[in-house]
Amino acid sequence: MDKTYKLIIDNISENISLVRLNTSFIASRIDFNIEEIEDITVSVSEAVNYQLNISKKTEIEFLITNDEIQIDVINENLYKKEINESSDKFAKMILETLMDKVVFGENKIHLSKKLKG
Repeated sequence: MDKTYKLIIDNISENISLVRLNTSFIASRIDFNIEEIEDITVSVSEAVNYQLNISKKTEIEFLITNDEIQIDVINENLYKKEINESSDKFAKMILETLMDKVVFGENKIHLSKKLKG
């Protein structure tokens, strides 16, 4: 049975800890191991940090299925951000390394990871 969780946060750096805690809890619901949970948590915090200063709020949607977690970090102003700083390129590289799928859309960053085994 699919479950969806939504989190809407003010875009302030202190809220990244809140996002990390929620992500860890949600990822643990489908039996990811501790290393995979950490990869997912790091990826979500990188995605939130990537768009931190471009609007006042961000929405994070988690979709849990039997064998996959899909996460959308949604920000209506994301399309205005250009990837040109080395820190942005590094963040993108981290996301692509830790997650199975990463898509930078017009207003969101989509992340997904399948349960192995």
